[in-house]
Amino acid sequence: MAWGAVRKGRSLDRLLNFADAVVAVAITLLALPLVDIEGPQEGQSMLDVLQANHGQIQTFVVTFLVVGLLWNIHNRIVNHLAAYDSAIFWLVLLWLLGFVFLPWPSRLYEGVTFDSTLARSGEMTGPAMMYWLTLAYICLIGALTVRHMTRHPELIEPADREFWDRMQASPARWRGVAYTSIFVIAAVCSYFVFWLGNYMLLLLIPASILLRQPSTSESDSK
Repeated sequence: MAWGAVRKGRSLDRLLNFADAVVAVAITLLALPLVDIEGPQEGQSMLDVLQANHGQIQTFVVTFLVVGLLWNIHNRIVNHLAAYDSAIFWLVLLWLLGFVFLPWPSRLYEGVTFDSTLARSGEMTGPAMMYWLTLAYICLIGALTVRHMTRHPELIEPADREFWDRMQASPARWRGVAYTSIFVIAAVCSYFVFWLGNYMLLLLIPASILLRQPSTSESDSK
């Protein structure tokens, strides 16, 4: 795509459909490690299996929910696009890069999350930090996408520009930065206490409430 070129219509639809498909594949890959968990052996119950693998299961559930949240936010943003330029194209690709990469640090992190031996040796610091920083990277790219759209209102649907201006004048404009910061804080906390990063996710709740979008009209609620 030539730099500076603007595309719309079917080309925009194909870009957004491509992004949705990549995220769908990436979120499915998160579940593959669970397939390797063996069922109850002789003398075991299903509860024993769940307890023995609760680190993997917890990491999968948390990551699945976070990925769903990030996709939903990004979807609500790009649905205001009427066209895209080279910057949006590359920002979408870089955003997808984070999702495609995520299953690997997720697999490493879930494998050591509740291993006390690795915790004492400090071997889980790297996987934990890479996991949280990958999520921070995804949020950062999303925030840069919003910034670019705000600086280039010609890319936004004319009917949505008034709402977009109201959103950028509200606390919601800081949501991407806030989410990025939360995941960076989780990474830093994981460096000192590996499991503390999980609890930093609770900060997403007040951040989502305080930085929610302004009320939308029928044309805004895409």
